[in-house]
Amino acid sequence: MSETYLAIDLGASSGRTIAGHIENDQLQLHEINRFWNGPIDLQGHLHWDFLHLYRQLREGLATAQNQYPVRSLSIDTWGVDFGLLDTTGSLLQNPVHYRDERTNGMFNALFKKSSREHIFEQTGIQFMEINTLYQLYALHLQNAPAYTHAHQLLFSPDLLTYWLTGQKIAERTIASTSQCYNPQTQTWAHDLLQTTGIRTDLFADLVDPGTPIGTVDGVSVIAAGGHDTACAFAAVPTQPNEQAAFLSSGTWSLLGCELPKPRINNNVLEKNFTNEVGVCNTIRFLKNLNGLWIIQELQRIWKQHGHEYTFTQMVEMAQAAEPFHAFINPADERFFTPGDMHQRICEYCQETHQPIPQNHAQTIRIAYEGLALLYAETLDDLEILSERTFDCIRIVGGGGRNHLLNQMTANATARPVHSGPAEATAIGNCIMQMIALGDLTDLAAGRTLIRNTFAQEMESYPPTHTSEWQTARQKWKQIINAA
Repeated sequence: MSETYLAIDLGASSGRTIAGHIENDQLQLHEINRFWNGPIDLQGHLHWDFLHLYRQLREGLATAQNQYPVRSLSIDTWGVDFGLLDTTGSLLQNPVHYRDERTNGMFNALFKKSSREHIFEQTGIQFMEINTLYQLYALHLQNAPAYTHAHQLLFSPDLLTYWLTGQKIAERTIASTSQCYNPQTQTWAHDLLQTTGIRTDLFADLVDPGTPIGTVDGVSVIAAGGHDTACAFAAVPTQPNEQAAFLSSGTWSLLGCELPKPRINNNVLEKNFTNEVGVCNTIRFLKNLNGLWIIQELQRIWKQHGHEYTFTQMVEMAQAAEPFHAFINPADERFFTPGDMHQRICEYCQETHQPIPQNHAQTIRIAYEGLALLYAETLDDLEILSERTFDCIRIVGGGGRNHLLNQMTANATARPVHSGPAEATAIGNCIMQMIALGDLTDLAAGRTLIRNTFAQEMESYPPTHTSEWQTARQKWKQIINAA
């Protein structure tokens, strides 16, 4: 068997180890282990259990080595979160979850030190209170012991890489999510950090995606692309000369495109787009949007009340429900935090003088339609800001398996939608390892491999009922603008 590449892919709700190897000129994937990940409420704060993640990672590696000739591994995770180490390299506390309330109000607090315009000029990053910048400012204001005594900050994938190799680095794609990084100078945003009083001595040295870091158990450890969206974008199987918008669909939805350099101006600031670092000298110009988190929370809260729906059942229920019963704006901040999402949707409808959903099926459909309409609005902004016209949307990630949402997206945007591959993050992770080790020449070769391998999985959704969706979109815009 050919040499194997391990993708350690840690999402906001689950993690898994995926083994990839080339066989008959195709990339074969095998799941080694899958495990829970999520917030743990400890003394009023939400934390991640990184020791659990590390143990699962090591078990996945050991199992894989018993089955395959493992050449390398790389870790990708969600963005913005971090661990703080003391002078001995020990973790001072369990890393705090980005949905923790400690950053509430940090926008207003930080803007007294530095304006939105200055922050955006320095970082080019979308304003979200979950960003590392506001987490650190909250720690700074609280004079938190872990922060004041910390010797080093390592972002989530870099912390696990350090535990494997002993090397402390800041991989550039994950660093760029923090709003502490300047994509124009390609260094930490020292001027901004000094202005706000945030410590500048905590950050590790930056390394590019695709950098070998060290070894563990005879396996090369690669910083392939620490941010899961960077890996997902790397796996978008674009055709040559195709003008495609990229949509990474999962707990979060990330809609954007690849650019050769950051786009930082007042229009981008006004629309709250972001310039994150991509792989192979690209910028991921995109907007972070709420995604299937709303559906996941509906499933969770209904399960507590005795209704155990699978995600497949929820899609079927929504498909049978009345279209355009009512509209929500998934970007409303009430839909970002854990809680009773059903009740919040009902409250939104009541506050905006719309009919309240009468059953679970209507509630699910309202959530899906809201996402599709939000995608359409964001795509229009993306075309204006990037000065590009997109002839299609390519959806990757687990959300790409949702046939109903894919079709709704095609209808709302009046663009053909092409879905797949679903395992884009793990695939992009493997592709970047191959490039780093010289087993693939470049990203174009990787995308050709992906197209040839996963052609049977990919599906296309031509837009239908576009006039009805355009009418619905106008009504949706009136409602969200008045909310």
